[in-house]
Amino acid sequence: MVPLIRLVRTRSLRVPQQRTRGYSSTAEPRSAHSEWYASMLPGMIPVALLGSAVYLGLQLLQSQLDHEKFLDEARDQVRQLEEEVDRLQAERAIKPSVVSSSDNPASKWWPW
Repeated sequence: MVPLIRLVRTRSLRVPQQRTRGYSSTAEPRSAHSEWYASMLPGMIPVALLGSAVYLGLQLLQSQLDHEKFLDEARDQVRQLEEEVDRLQAERAIKPSVVSSSDNPASKWWPW
């Protein structure tokens, strides 16, 4: 039992070593800029993600509304053109058609 307790004690009392990067030294204090970025950047990431999601959602909504407006305008234009066609067909049905009965119509394009 003694070796097991000794093993547990040595592991629990061991202070974990901090790994240092080769390009940084722990002896020099961090600059104020790096401290500010280290404290603010983790909190800014969710805000940036939320802002991007809101922006993309509003852009999609604007695109859908613009497309719906275009379809409404196109339907109105088609309806106006159909009304014009109906009106012109009704005018054609009312007027008698004039048929030329002459043997030599003036619209001949050949001279002989």
